[in-house]
Amino acid sequence: MENKLPTLFLDLANKFVGFIPKLLAGMALLFLGLLVAWFVKRLVIQLSIALRLERFLIKLSWGKAFSKADVRHGFYNFIGNIFYFFLLLAFIDLTFIAWDLKFLSDLLGEAISLFPRIVAAAIILGIGWFLALWAANGLVGVLLRENIKRATAIALYARIVLVVLFTAMALVELDVANGIVTIGFTTIFITLGVIAIVLVALHGKALFRKPNGLEGDHHENGGD
Repeated sequence: MENKLPTLFLDLANKFVGFIPKLLAGMALLFLGLLVAWFVKRLVIQLSIALRLERFLIKLSWGKAFSKADVRHGFYNFIGNIFYFFLLLAFIDLTFIAWDLKFLSDLLGEAISLFPRIVAAAIILGIGWFLALWAANGLVGVLLRENIKRATAIALYARIVLVVLFTAMALVELDVANGIVTIGFTTIFITLGVIAIVLVALHGKALFRKPNGLEGDHHENGGD
């Protein structure tokens, strides 16, 4: 037993000495990651200021606050922090690889791989939201020109349908229970379709009838 103890401590010392280069390499990667993430964050903030990204949000009814300088700075800082966070995660993953911590590296790698899908889903949802808003506003204008009653309600219904559609696309992009998403949103679309059919069946004539004043004017013009 006494002969084995020195051998055991010697083995541990040899393993520790052999691990020192990996430890230093991992720490160097982590330090480099902090520098790169900080630099990219500053670069993203400066690019956001130069491109004036807030001008797209100011046009929205809820985006008036972005006209304030402190709100804009907070928004730019938030965008920069997103890039900072994921770049730092990437270098932490490299650090785990350098330290031969494969389990933690694989776990972190799966989390990092979600980032492109999250960005794609956010882009899809954003495009869908703006497209639904643009389409609803255009539909309201057309219906009002045609003197269709309840034009705002019809446009709101169309907007909800588009938002639901793009939300489903975003969830599928995230690979969040594709089967459940497909079944759920198919049910929602069928329900919306049934509601539309019932409303048209019950109130179709009143919905597409022109106002009385316009009908009277039309008859008078015809009589003349």
